[in-house]
Amino acid sequence: MSIIISFVLAGCATQPMSFLGASFPRVEYKDIKKRATPLRLKLVVEFQRNGEDFPKGDIPLRDYAAAILNETGVISTYDVVTEAEKQEEGQIRIIVNNVADSATVAAEESGPKLPRWMVGKTITDAYEMSLFITTRGKTISRTGIKHAFHTVIGNMEIPEGIQTFPSDEAFGRMLRQMILRVLEDMQKTGELSRLNAPGTLVFSSL
Repeated sequence: MSIIISFVLAGCATQPMSFLGASFPRVEYKDIKKRATPLRLKLVVEFQRNGEDFPKGDIPLRDYAAAILNETGVISTYDVVTEAEKQEEGQIRIIVNNVADSATVAAEESGPKLPRWMVGKTITDAYEMSLFITTRGKTISRTGIKHAFHTVIGNMEIPEGIQTFPSDEAFGRMLRQMILRVLEDMQKTGELSRLNAPGTLVFSSL
């Protein structure tokens, strides 16, 4: 009997799986129109937790953001300005704020007697992003861009039809959706094609 119990419990201790919030629109790379010559912009990022700087998150945010932007064919990024950079066109700044899930925090602080993977729970990570593109005297931006992903830990069933993936992929997948949403909207409004003209355009809350 003890062998059977051990086998059942081992089966529950699987790798946590995540899925994106379903209430947000889904955008793919194919929905973004590539430019003949991508804008070459310096990438600046800032990761926050509840509105406070959290420097440990800057490096993964920069790595994910650079890979996503370069894949779009709209923006080509670099981190450091060197003597060889003679064609600097401006800067793209991305601020991502991780908003704490108060219900999850309260549950963890209550100190459950059983391990989380034995009980099963869903943790929600909510984020808000601001993105600014400044080039040739003009700034275009989007603020208040929201998204979230959910991570299932333990013996819980995920509704059929929901795409899941390993939890270590969740942040990158979510960030891709946020960035692509912004670029798609900026292309629909024509802002990206008007960056050569002087002036400032600011939009918020996609």
